[in-house]
Amino acid sequence: MVVDGSETVACTPAVPLTACRAPDIVVVREVGHDGRDGVRLKRMGICEGRRIQLIHDGDPMILRVVGSRIGVSRRLAATILVTVCPECHGEPNP
Repeated sequence: MVVDGSETVACTPAVPLTACRAPDIVVVREVGHDGRDGVRLKRMGICEGRRIQLIHDGDPMILRVVGSRIGVSRRLAATILVTVCPECHGEPNP
């Protein structure tokens, strides 16, 4: 646990998005791909701090991002580091 001011935050290690399984809800910690692919991911809404849901964990991986479904190749998804959001399960889809 990390104490941040008056708030206590649980720390879980970041893992590649490809390590998660549907219907996990995750928080993006880092978009590790530089260049055009990194810019494209960010334009689709996959950016640091964003909560996304994994809909299908095949290839392509289907993600729900800000109410839209998008497909991302497993190669590209491996560059996205996330933490699983256990307190998000049971909430409406991101």
